[in-house]
Amino acid sequence: MSPRTVIWLNEAQHYLLAQDPRTAESVTSALRTALDDRRRAPVLILATIWPRFWDPLTAPSATGCEDRYEQQRKLLTGIGRHIVVPKAFTDLDIEQAWQQADGDPRLQSALAGAADGEITQFLAGVPRLMTRYRTATPGAMALIHAAMDYRRLGHGPVLRHDLLEQAAEGYLTDRELTLLGPDWMADALAFCAEPCYGVLGPLTQAPYRGDEAREPAYRLADYLEQQGRVDRRLSCPPATFWQAAARHCTSADDCAALGVAAETRGRLRAAAELYQRAAAEGNTAVLPRLARLREGTGDTDEAARLYEKAYRNDNVARWALVRLRSLAGHRAGAEDLAVHAAHQGNGTCLIKLSQLWLEGGDEHGAERLRRTAAERGGYSTFAELVRTREAAGDHESAEVFAFASLEAGSTYALSELIRAREKSGRYAEDLVAKATERGKVRPVLMLARARERSGDVPGAETLLAHAAQKGSVFALVEHARLRRKAGDKQRAESLLRSAVGKGSTVALMELARLREKAGDPAGALQLFRTAANRKSADALAALALFREQAGASAEAEAMACVAADAGSTFALLELVWRREQTRDREGAERLVDTALRAGNAGALVLLARLREKEGDAAEADRLVLRADRSGNRFALNEFVRRRESADDPEGAERLALAGGGRALAQLARLREEAGSAAEAERLYHLAVDQGETSVLGEVVRLKEEAGHHEKADAYARRAAQAGHVDALAVLAKLRAESGETEDADRLYRAAADAGFHDALRHLAELHRSWDPAWESLWRYGLAPDGSTSTPW
Repeated sequence: MSPRTVIWLNEAQHYLLAQDPRTAESVTSALRTALDDRRRAPVLILATIWPRFWDPLTAPSATGCEDRYEQQRKLLTGIGRHIVVPKAFTDLDIEQAWQQADGDPRLQSALAGAADGEITQFLAGVPRLMTRYRTATPGAMALIHAAMDYRRLGHGPVLRHDLLEQAAEGYLTDRELTLLGPDWMADALAFCAEPCYGVLGPLTQAPYRGDEAREPAYRLADYLEQQGRVDRRLSCPPATFWQAAARHCTSADDCAALGVAAETRGRLRAAAELYQRAAAEGNTAVLPRLARLREGTGDTDEAARLYEKAYRNDNVARWALVRLRSLAGHRAGAEDLAVHAAHQGNGTCLIKLSQLWLEGGDEHGAERLRRTAAERGGYSTFAELVRTREAAGDHESAEVFAFASLEAGSTYALSELIRAREKSGRYAEDLVAKATERGKVRPVLMLARARERSGDVPGAETLLAHAAQKGSVFALVEHARLRRKAGDKQRAESLLRSAVGKGSTVALMELARLREKAGDPAGALQLFRTAANRKSADALAALALFREQAGASAEAEAMACVAADAGSTFALLELVWRREQTRDREGAERLVDTALRAGNAGALVLLARLREKEGDAAEADRLVLRADRSGNRFALNEFVRRRESADDPEGAERLALAGGGRALAQLARLREEAGSAAEAERLYHLAVDQGETSVLGEVVRLKEEAGHHEKADAYARRAAQAGHVDALAVLAKLRAESGETEDADRLYRAAADAGFHDALRHLAELHRSWDPAWESLWRYGLAPDGSTSTPW
């Protein structure tokens, strides 16, 4: 690759979210290497990706979870620049486009004919494509809907011919099939393949390379794929869809994804068949899911076999197998498995098994399991043992476990024991003394804080002094804080100087502040300079304020900016306040901009508060809206709430309207809390109009409470159509509570069709009070047509 190369990745998710994780990681690594290699520079990588793929690739993983997309996230957000492409042109964009359209009949036509500013879609042939879709023959429509459903439920972009053919039949009535004739599939494919003004048709054959003969496969047009996610959101595919998938899907990942979609929609039999197919193709991740479904049908032997197969690499499967063996009476086998899991680093099975045995009345066995778990080094296990032994009055054993954990490197269990003894009023000083003898001072500091909170400051100081003798610099600083709080500044300064002598920059800063408050600016200045030389950003910020007091405003601002770049913005905030007080509005806003570049939007909020206090509501609004756009999600809510509570509803609504749907939704809740349901509903509607569709559920609730049941139904469907399928379940719950079980049943089934994962459980609970066969719902799920499935 030579310098000045441009790499164009259209639909980048096909590369960065490839079905094989190794392929995706390899592609990502190659792209990063291309950008980092100075010999090839400059290189431009231009990629397009839909928001629904961008979000999982760039969102940090939850704590403790596998970071699946770390490399992709670093590429996209660490190196790359994120450019959001609007769905439509703004009025200003269109005005500027008209100015450039002279001599370009295609652009003129798009500007004149595009609805809602969607110029790009118009130019791409979308109108013709959508016309083809809307006026498709029954056979072509069935093919398109089947393709839409496969794509939205997780299948890859390439759809096999036999998969589509078998699935599509279920989208046609018997009469339609008869009228279409035997060659309907070929006719439908020909209709779908016809290009639309230079854009590929609705469903076109996917190209393949090489001499090997392959079965034809097809790809759905990108725009129709997105359209299908809206049009088909509330629909659950017919039986032929699931049957075709179980028979013709060859990719393990496709089978697994469709299996999850089937399970989410309560189609448990289809899910089990797809998981079985995925497992046969080598996907072991689905085994615990398949085992859980088998266990639900009562086939515990098969469930145990599947859990055992997944046991090695899956913590969920490990515990499930241990639990099944214990419940089947094989207690020794269950314990052996749990111990084996602990040897592999998972002590959770032992703890859960001990709890299971404890609930069954076997206290001795449960205690033995806990001890075994503790011996494997699990810190949380030690803590649990300490709590249970202490609560049972076995104080000696509690101490043994606490110090065993301490020896293993964790103070957590000992801290738990100290808290328990403090709460019960028992003596805990001997515990911290033993801990400090072992070189662990954290329990001492914890107990000192507890003493201070309870009002025993002398006791806290005694403990801190003991910790300081053992070498804790933090204890010296904490002790100084207590002395300063008590008015003993001389002793506080002595303690801080001792901490400074041990190399503490924190103590140096505290000592400087102490000298400043004592009226020794020269001494404070010298200490701040020393701290600044140690790379303390806070010290540099403090020096900036000293220069401001000396009248060197320009130098103060420069130093405050450097401190802000290093992470300390308090001097900038102070300077903003001072500039505003001296009516230097330009200077205040200049400093706000600097703070904002350093990542502190709080300066905008501060300035907004100051302007609001001066009575300049318009300026306050401008600044707080800017803060909101800069990432401060709380300031706008604060100002809207304050306007509302200050009896300025017009000002609150004006600001909320400018702030968008989220702010309008908050104002709606405030009005509802004040008893104005009509006003709340009006504002919820405005929020929806600005894209905050999540509040449609609130509109559903208000309509239902007002007795407008048909409108509540309509809004629940609208919310579900917008992606908030839980609105259907919320309405179902309200109907169930009012005794309308048939309506609740209908809504829960609709929620299941739309993919609300808890719908089946709620439906089973609804049937529990009157349907003897209610267990069949959660055991066997729903049939493809939405009725209760027969046993399988």
